[in-house]
Amino acid sequence: MRIWLITVGEPLPLGASAVRLWRTGLLAQELAARGHSVLWWTSRVDHFRKRFHEVAGRRVTAQPGIELQLLDGCLYRRNISLARLVNHAQLGRDFRRASAREAEAPGVVLCSLPTLELCDEAVAYGRASGIPVLVDVRDLWPDEMLVRVPAALQPLGRLALAPLARKARRALRGASGIVAISRSYMRWAEQLRGRAAGPADLVAPIGYPTPAATEALSPQAADSLRAKGVDPARKIVWFCGTFVGSIDLGTAIEAARLMQRDPELQFVFSGDGERREQWESQARGLANIVFTGWCDRPQLAWLARHAWIGLAAYKPGALMSLPNKLFEYMSAGLPVVSSLGGEAAELIAQRELGVSFAAGEAAELAAELRSLAASGDRVARYAANARSVFEREFAAERLYPRLAEHLEAHARAGVSVAGASALAGGSQTVVATQ
Repeated sequence: MRIWLITVGEPLPLGASAVRLWRTGLLAQELAARGHSVLWWTSRVDHFRKRFHEVAGRRVTAQPGIELQLLDGCLYRRNISLARLVNHAQLGRDFRRASAREAEAPGVVLCSLPTLELCDEAVAYGRASGIPVLVDVRDLWPDEMLVRVPAALQPLGRLALAPLARKARRALRGASGIVAISRSYMRWAEQLRGRAAGPADLVAPIGYPTPAATEALSPQAADSLRAKGVDPARKIVWFCGTFVGSIDLGTAIEAARLMQRDPELQFVFSGDGERREQWESQARGLANIVFTGWCDRPQLAWLARHAWIGLAAYKPGALMSLPNKLFEYMSAGLPVVSSLGGEAAELIAQRELGVSFAAGEAAELAAELRSLAASGDRVARYAANARSVFEREFAAERLYPRLAEHLEAHARAGVSVAGASALAGGSQTVVATQ
């Protein structure tokens, strides 16, 4: 069947074999492997590098069975900014126009939240066409923007974000079903739409592909990382991700400052983003910190094999529940050191995957790392547990077939948006992937 996936802000499979695909890319590949035709609606803007994707035309065949439809929107430099809100409004308008011109209707649509504008437009399209549309809750917008507003300005911030909150409620209430990356995100969606989860809804963690245990590491990747200062002979505390407002490398940098006399440890930060200059400036003069910039897949594989700890450093009050970063580290068999509370802290503690520290507390982070460095047996236990739990519960090879089956079931049922209440009503148990 024809399936539409609507997601912006992910790496795109645009011919580069070294691209590391995320949730929508992995799902698209699973659906294509099952014989479906996937149209992935996304943005012309490269969310990570803040530039336009360099492709010819707006419809691109990415891989067999997967096409990309690039939507028009302006560039933005900061992830939380007026320019990004304008971009999202433009994407919504362009989707409305372009979807009306599509000759082949989909059997089912899955739209990621954010963006709210695309979710709103996708649900409206489904209502007009009688096509089931599911909303995939990946981030708590607009709540995530509100937490960045100073406490004294929260009432004004709430008022300013009210139109976006209305779009979120309208999309969730009108959707045929909800998919959420965690149980807490599903509860958030339930509250907004005003009814409990039912069989039309699915908790589907992000997951991560299982690395090939026998995969040969690239000598070129090793050489390039060593040239940047990465030292595999030391215990590498590794952060991998986008340098944005929800991330708190500042606390990790101050922990590294406290640990300058611990020669066996090295902090390696892989990624880029709007806060890179700020953090590089803060880390200036610290010989135990290396910024690698963006890494391709061979470089990430090398770092995952040589790292000692996976660092999940989030700012105080961050709304993340079970982010991709946890599963990426677990897939590599890395103990996790995390500042997240809630479901992430519970998972780490209950399964003995690593340790948690209080967000913003550099001294506590340094103390936890010193404690781990002095206890090789504990680190080895955490590492073994991380890999084992990942393989049983969070491997992409287990998760994405279930998500694909969920979409197929919606398409077979032919449940339109107008029929969502009958399908998802009541207080039935969430269909979970765990």
